[in-house]
Amino acid sequence: MSRRSIDRMSRRALPLLVMAAALGIAGCSKNSAASPTAPSTTASSPAGALAQAAAASVQVTVNPDPVPFSGQPILDTGECTDYTNTWFYDTVLHETAGGSVTFTTRIDLFDAKLANNLTGLNIVLGPHDTVVLHTRWCSGSPNGHSAQSIFGGTDGTGNAVSAQGQVAQLMAGAGGK
Repeated sequence: MSRRSIDRMSRRALPLLVMAAALGIAGCSKNSAASPTAPSTTASSPAGALAQAAAASVQVTVNPDPVPFSGQPILDTGECTDYTNTWFYDTVLHETAGGSVTFTTRIDLFDAKLANNLTGLNIVLGPHDTVVLHTRWCSGSPNGHSAQSIFGGTDGTGNAVSAQGQVAQLMAGAGGK
């Protein structure tokens, strides 16, 4: 090949190389401060996206059950100061599906009748979390009773969640049935 044909090829190739280099640089970075080898901070793994979108499921149990009669006075609430028939137990909420949930309401039933309808709560469970609520009851009767709690709220995806607890059996005290 002659020097003249090499010069012509070089002059033709130079603009193509400049254009290819410019396209290559533009394709490597969307922002002039970013390194072409730096990992993207906006990318998320598909597994992470699925974990964040998991619907919550909560199991509500009572410990112990049956609940033994206590008789220990409850003096910090006016509703119970005059009653010596008392019971204490834990209401255990456990998220089982890998989602998160926030409960904002709680309905308590005593002997299958409405006793409390609480709103404005903020009971938060993350994936597979457990929350223990210390529960107590008082009554004018030493007889055996039943109690149950029902929780309402939303999970991390915005879906309504309701968790109905088991019925706690409150054992009779002395002189009760």
